[in-house]
Amino acid sequence: MSCARTVALVLGAVLVSGAVEAQPAPAPTTGSAAVDGDESPELRALRLAELALFADQQPLVRAGGPSPLGTPPAAVTSDVAPRAPTVAGTDADMSWLQGLSLPDIPVRWDDRVVRYLRFFRDDPQGRSFIRSWRERSGRYGPMVRARLREDRLPEDLLYVAMVESGFDPRARSGAGAVGMWQFVQGTGEEYGLAVTHWEDQRMDPVLATGAAARYLGDLYRRFGSWELAFAAYNMGYGALLRAIRKYNTNDFWVLARIEAGLPFETTFYVAKVMACAIVGRNPARFGLDPARTDRPLRYDEVQVPAGMPLSVIARAAHTTSDAIRELNPSMLRQRVPAGESDRTVRVPPGQADSVTRAAARARNRPALVAYIVRFGETIDSVARRFRTTVAELRDGNELSENERVGAGTRLLVPAVEPLAPEVEEQPTIAVASSDFSYPDRQRVFYRIVDGDRAAEVAQFFGVAVDDLCRWNNIDPGAALQTGMFLQLFVPPDVDLSRAVVLMPDEVRILVVGTDEFFDYHEAQRGRARVRHRIRAGDTLTSLGRRFDLSVGSLARINRIPTSTVLRVGDEIIVYAPASQTPPAATPAPEVQPAAAEVPVPGPAPSEAAAPSPAPVPEAPGG
Repeated sequence: MSCARTVALVLGAVLVSGAVEAQPAPAPTTGSAAVDGDESPELRALRLAELALFADQQPLVRAGGPSPLGTPPAAVTSDVAPRAPTVAGTDADMSWLQGLSLPDIPVRWDDRVVRYLRFFRDDPQGRSFIRSWRERSGRYGPMVRARLREDRLPEDLLYVAMVESGFDPRARSGAGAVGMWQFVQGTGEEYGLAVTHWEDQRMDPVLATGAAARYLGDLYRRFGSWELAFAAYNMGYGALLRAIRKYNTNDFWVLARIEAGLPFETTFYVAKVMACAIVGRNPARFGLDPARTDRPLRYDEVQVPAGMPLSVIARAAHTTSDAIRELNPSMLRQRVPAGESDRTVRVPPGQADSVTRAAARARNRPALVAYIVRFGETIDSVARRFRTTVAELRDGNELSENERVGAGTRLLVPAVEPLAPEVEEQPTIAVASSDFSYPDRQRVFYRIVDGDRAAEVAQFFGVAVDDLCRWNNIDPGAALQTGMFLQLFVPPDVDLSRAVVLMPDEVRILVVGTDEFFDYHEAQRGRARVRHRIRAGDTLTSLGRRFDLSVGSLARINRIPTSTVLRVGDEIIVYAPASQTPPAATPAPEVQPAAAEVPVPGPAPSEAAAPSPAPVPEAPGG
């Protein structure tokens, strides 16, 4: 687009909204203005200044007042500079707008645009903002413009970055957007910007600029207007599309004036981009020194091994670790991000050869290598496998004391042959039912580790939470306890090598509530599960003494109150010491010939009476 091209409004109507009585400003409820969080001080200061600047334009309507839609002025295309209008009831000297060089993005002389231009020209705080932003633009501007030219986009899209962050690669909004182009994590990852323990590529000026160029290009192709593309960049593609369909208009300026049409911040966001682009094209007209900008960032790029300490790189480059971090703002730790291959690192100009030699030495004598944590592993189990301690592992990876290490995390571990994972010899697993059958799925068993949640487990293994709960008798609202096993029927496209799982032939499976289930668990305690028919004189107390069980244990086994009076001929279940079954647990014939204690159907008595490896506790079950 040519800078000579002007898309303008008749300036005689630019201050329509300015004549409306000022209204109190409500608290912001949408967009990044809604939350402070870790918001960067400069972004917060600008947000608060804008709330004051546009306080009278927030969509409040008093009785008998004007419609919030207002009367949008007609658009006019002109190839000459706008004339200075006279607007009744306002400070209408607009002669200072004559003869401006216009950017290669559309400009509409809306009141909001003019207010921003006055803010940047006349307000001390506004002048401070625009001066620091423009000076900082020299550092990254040439790189951004080159990328925009490469993608055949208007070069003045550069000013979206100015509006978003003031060209600060580490800027952070209260809504969680990060970097020079202020990507939220989901959109950033969609456009190839990784966010890991080691790095946040949203803070890499080069990578983020490439992602922003692709994103803005996509938005323009979807909406066909830069005003709508900017609005979507600020509020989200889906939200803008819903507004367009709701109000049945694709005119940004109409949406910006209609009740609930757009978030308050978005209503002036587009104007801010236009105003910044105008200032950028006319610095002297706004009291800025055209020559006063930072020098473009210069650096060499070097391939270094993953995990290489920044301090080693800095020594080789004859600089400081902070200087290396400044050139590589996406790095979150004092090491190059862990990975399976070399990484590109920016170093001061002229230092590439020295750093390359240091990288070769580090590559030939690796002390640490990258390891990808599997689903179901903990930092404790990883430390054991690589013959180190949890403290050393946390220290080497800059992990805080309570920071959880999730599946997929790349950890730097000692460069040693890992020990084989600890395997329990055929663990016994209780399942809810054996009736599930899925011919196209693989049955596996997963042991819960600290911090696991049902939704996360289901998501990783590609199954529905409802199915996971049904297969395992799990309450989705209750916490999963460490050591529990879950049976899963996993789709074939899930990569099980990324998780710690057991196959059916590696475990012993028992269905909860079956005779086999109870016989197995009581045998581990040196007991057998038997049915005892009540005879005259039997009480819970006397049976407890006979079978070495407490009254509470007998009541729990049979799910009855401890005060229950037993009736002759009833049957109760007891977990008897193996030494008493049979025949010791069988009542004497002369006392009650018809009543006998009969072992519950299941394994042979010799199996049920396997000796216990540990003392028998008073409470039943495990």
